[in-house]
Amino acid sequence: MTVNFSSLTAKQKKVYSAIETYIKLKGIPPTVREIGEMVGEKTPGAVQGILNRLEQKGVIKRQLGAARSIQLVSEDNQMYATAVYIPEIKKISKRNVDDLLNIYNIEKYHPVSPYAVSENGNYLMIDCPDDCLSDKGFQPGDTLLVNISAELKAGDIALVFNETRSILRFYHPEDNGTITLKADTNTREKENFNNDEVKIIGRVDGRYTKF
Repeated sequence: MTVNFSSLTAKQKKVYSAIETYIKLKGIPPTVREIGEMVGEKTPGAVQGILNRLEQKGVIKRQLGAARSIQLVSEDNQMYATAVYIPEIKKISKRNVDDLLNIYNIEKYHPVSPYAVSENGNYLMIDCPDDCLSDKGFQPGDTLLVNISAELKAGDIALVFNETRSILRFYHPEDNGTITLKADTNTREKENFNNDEVKIIGRVDGRYTKF
């Protein structure tokens, strides 16, 4: 069967891509709720409506009454790149700093081009916490793409949690085992830290700015 993807609307393509990505990552089809989380649609009925139309157009199959029964009719993905869905988290606090990706801290999932992320990376998105790297263009209101599994090197931009707040700084490990976290703006804040004074959240690999 030849599937006509050109007949899909932008929203239908987004849902199809989300299903395809989930199956490739998890090995099982997503639920309606999970699809809604990935595409930012909070109403299960709206997701069901899109799935009904995808089924009518012949690009998915479902088994009535069965959970996780979505099957893709075609694996053809030549018309668009398969998005990677990155969780945007609400906040970083002492309570959740070691479990940032718990379901209660995830605001929504954002589709990101696979070319914007590393194949072996583990990512989250969060609002920029301060303007201490404003010379590099980082401003509050920007959304950061943070690789939480990256091995940091000197000069990388790191998202760091210190005491009760997140900060954005240039990362520089010192020979004595301490860490220097430098801003590019004038600040009298402490710059050199022992390892147990800070929690490195990850390396900033991208930034999204609204104009």
